[in-house]
Amino acid sequence: MTLKKYYLIIITTLLLTSCNNSENMPEPIKDLRSPQKHLAKAQIYRWYQLYERELSDIRINNTMDMLADDIFFKSAAGEMRGKDNYPSRLEGFKGWKNAHHVNNIEVNLDENGNLLLETDINYQNIQPNGDKSSYTIHYNTKLNNDGFNLPDFNSIEIIPTGETTETFVDAYPVNRIKSLMHYWLANMERLDGEVTPFKELLAPNFELNFSTSSRITSIESLKTWLNGTPKQLQESQHFPKDFSIKNITDNEYEVTVSFNWKGTTKDGTKMKAVTKHTWYVLDNINDRFAKILKVDVTQISPLEVVK
Repeated sequence: MTLKKYYLIIITTLLLTSCNNSENMPEPIKDLRSPQKHLAKAQIYRWYQLYERELSDIRINNTMDMLADDIFFKSAAGEMRGKDNYPSRLEGFKGWKNAHHVNNIEVNLDENGNLLLETDINYQNIQPNGDKSSYTIHYNTKLNNDGFNLPDFNSIEIIPTGETTETFVDAYPVNRIKSLMHYWLANMERLDGEVTPFKELLAPNFELNFSTSSRITSIESLKTWLNGTPKQLQESQHFPKDFSIKNITDNEYEVTVSFNWKGTTKDGTKMKAVTKHTWYVLDNINDRFAKILKVDVTQISPLEVVK
């Protein structure tokens, strides 16, 4: 064998190996779809909740499950890498009352298909000695993205942008319910008939009164519904508005929210509608999500074709 032929074989082998490996590598997600936005928003609302109720091992572990192993943190307090170091940072918050009021959220994709979430919040606290502070803060975060599951945070950067003189207002109920709402919507918009994620979001003896179906009171009947009309769609998007929440008891809420809905059928027909939802929600702060006991849906603007 000549030296030239030997090198040709080696180069060809390397090229083929590279091609085979690239075929096995998942392609980066290039299109940002509505369910991915909801998943990212669910996670940022969950992130704030840990600080807004008494810290416990169960609640800390729920937050740890949201973090990539090599997560990178950056704030005015310094930099840190690795989620194993995160619990030690919480020691300083014992006995604090914290509130994170989210003003806006923007979600985009980077060139590798990761989710880039930015948000501006008003942060308020009351320290154990009674001192009160309030600030405006900008968050830059990056989350992994497979398009279906709750994404993990790869990085979180916290940037103080100003000081305010606000009165402390508890933000936990809103953040708790909005994380539930966005995760619920993300699963509704999957359009694959998968019922498993909903099991975590529904209380025992739940009741769903959708405006386009009979009463749903079991996981099996919900599965049947998910595999009916929703599977005739190729795209579904919900845009929440007019969100309000009322405390019934310490762990029960009445939620009212309207959704501007846009969808596209599998034959390409574009549709729209507006619905009003009233949810009754039960909350155990040690669970990842609060649970829906009852949903009542009424149509504000009936389903129509978009011309």
